[in-house]
Amino acid sequence: LQEVGVRVVPGTGRLASPSEVVVEGTDGAIETISADVVLLSTGATPRVLPSAQPDGERILTWQQIYALPDVPERLVVVGSGVTGAELAQAYLGLGADVTLVSSRELVLPGEDQDAAAVIEDVFRRRGMTVLNRSRMASAERRGDGVVVTLEDGREVEGSHVLIAVGAVPNTRDLGLEEIGVELSESGHIVTDRVSRTSVRGIYAAGDCTGIFALASVAAMQGRTAMAHALGDAVTPLRLSGVSANVFTDPEIATVGISAAEAADNADVEAVMMPLSRNPRAKMLGITEGFVKLFAYRGTGTVLGGVIVAPRASELIFPIALAVTHRLGVDDLSDTFAVYPSLSGTIAEAARRLHVHR
Repeated sequence: LQEVGVRVVPGTGRLASPSEVVVEGTDGAIETISADVVLLSTGATPRVLPSAQPDGERILTWQQIYALPDVPERLVVVGSGVTGAELAQAYLGLGADVTLVSSRELVLPGEDQDAAAVIEDVFRRRGMTVLNRSRMASAERRGDGVVVTLEDGREVEGSHVLIAVGAVPNTRDLGLEEIGVELSESGHIVTDRVSRTSVRGIYAAGDCTGIFALASVAAMQGRTAMAHALGDAVTPLRLSGVSANVFTDPEIATVGISAAEAADNADVEAVMMPLSRNPRAKMLGITEGFVKLFAYRGTGTVLGGVIVAPRASELIFPIALAVTHRLGVDDLSDTFAVYPSLSGTIAEAARRLHVHR
């Protein structure tokens, strides 16, 4: 930032007006900075439960766990969303004995359920203990370890516990309400599709807005905000084209409509093809995973997709292109894929949805 002339001010900022930011520096000095445009990008912090207060040593948030000097011997992870699942498998791979406490029927309740079933099966086969339909009542230190008490009275012992139950936006004490910036009931900053807030000249981007907590979305919101503020042409944010990834092993990548949305729409058809049939997957020893495509019945317009595979985050891009530019399944299937390649299954899935004209 400094190399391109950006002035970095260490400290805590607060809006005094739509065009003034008051900064209390780390040295205690107060400075008022005038601005034509303000971009709020304050992020979010881990949600903390009263019954499981983090201490940074044994009871940890998903920020604090990175400061541990050693791999936990027995790690209890509370919460099976994206953060909980990713960190549970990461520490399992590092050699920890991991127990994952999930309040739902399957881990990753917000993801495609076929994909979640694959990941949970992988977790169990690799030695993780998964406690489904189990809700934490409390977590406390006991001796040299921790005890997580479940609502049904069971106790789960560990050396450390990771609390991964969501995040809250960093929007308090910023002076937002005083100058009229609208907040949602959850405390997120309300923005339109070009990142404008309810106050002229103030934009917002990232997790503080509550629009898909993804780095790629935050960056796009920020770029869109600055382009709009500077009078450049912008494309309003289209959430239907956002591709997301869960960095488990294998990964889960998604874009467009979900399986649940597809099931509720008679005009949508879907196909799912296992990767185990793919010749490149056989060469690489890949036995888990699949490619799933959703398209309009009759027109073949690609509406979304799910990929469960190693490096699924790389493989989802052609489906994201198709969704963003409203390409048809025949556009995908008529495009040459390298043989053998994992992406060949995307083309094959598209062929299964061919529209007869």
